[in-house]
Amino acid sequence: MDNLNSEKESEFRGRKLLIFASALGLSTGVTATMFYSLGAFIPPLEREFGWDRGNISLAVTFLTVGLFLSGPFVGKLCDVIGAAKVGALSLLFYAVVIATLPIYVESILVFWVVYFLIAVIGAGSTPIVLVRPVSTLFDKHRGLALGIALTGAGLAGFWVPNLVSYVTASAGWRAAYVMLAATALVAAPVVWIGFRHAETGQSVVQSNVSTGLSAKEARGTLIYWLMTLMALSMALGIAGVVVHLIPFLTDLGDSAANAAQTASIIGLSSVVGRIAVGLMLDRFGATTVSMAILTLAAIGIVLLWLTGLQFAIIAVIFLGFAAGAEIDLLAYLTARFFGRRSYGAIYGWQYSVFALGYGFSPFLVGRLRDYFGSYDIPFLASATSMLIAAAVALMIGRAHRGNPEHAH
Repeated sequence: MDNLNSEKESEFRGRKLLIFASALGLSTGVTATMFYSLGAFIPPLEREFGWDRGNISLAVTFLTVGLFLSGPFVGKLCDVIGAAKVGALSLLFYAVVIATLPIYVESILVFWVVYFLIAVIGAGSTPIVLVRPVSTLFDKHRGLALGIALTGAGLAGFWVPNLVSYVTASAGWRAAYVMLAATALVAAPVVWIGFRHAETGQSVVQSNVSTGLSAKEARGTLIYWLMTLMALSMALGIAGVVVHLIPFLTDLGDSAANAAQTASIIGLSSVVGRIAVGLMLDRFGATTVSMAILTLAAIGIVLLWLTGLQFAIIAVIFLGFAAGAEIDLLAYLTARFFGRRSYGAIYGWQYSVFALGYGFSPFLVGRLRDYFGSYDIPFLASATSMLIAAAVALMIGRAHRGNPEHAH
């Protein structure tokens, strides 16, 4: 035990600023602030412009399409010039765009286009870039380090909607966008300093930068495409359930207040889930942990489907564990199977596919609910999608055992 603690202290020594910078960047970056804030922006935008909620929510789809298109390029750029430059500059330019958004948004079409541009410009403030130094610098405790860093994104689920609601009530929705821009501006220099310190102060980066597969070589492996399928399946499976959880519970007769309280458990359990999954990834097989977490999420969805309000809290805790772990799993598996050489480009693709599925899942669940008149079919489809992702994780493990040389 003493040796384990000593190894952990040794690997974390001198890298605490790096993890803090990663967590702060993830908490103020484009995915966290834009996803978690839109719900709070819907009422004032609806009142001022008369846009319906469906059209406002479609901005998330434009956001995810922008991330899907720009993610692989940003990941490759990160491999070339480093995460410090890409992350800090992306936060800076992204802040400028959202600060000026209230000036030129006058129609829903412009609103959609701006969200698309926000994703393209802010793609460097996503996990594609902001977890790269953590994934590449840590080895024995990579899972724990990733879990701690990614709690920043989980905490955004708490502070972002509360900040937007408070500022909107006191100064209007335009001021709320400016306030979000201010948080990104604060994070930019921290990311620059924290990442530069780690990138220039650790010889392991120079000695290991060439280890692993190139992006082209990775695309020629079965594991690469199995990971892509897993990323898409788990995004389609969980995002729609999380977004539609409150209306699902109120459809069953729960009050809006109680439904919101139940749904809020996802944020807390996601933070715990990230740390727990990180620890498990360091101790057990990565594909085994992936299978367990994805299956747990499927069980949570089935519990909601079959029992409704009776076991809702337990089901939501299960969902939260998965909602806090999916990005961690992709980041860990990318470093595990493909190494450091083209980590940004490879993870950029995997995360972009995940983001695309995450953006379309709520829309698909809503459409299925409208067509069938209940959440039974969409929730059953979501649970099936999570089980498919778990099965694919098993296939990844078998593919790896057949090609053990693709492990770094």
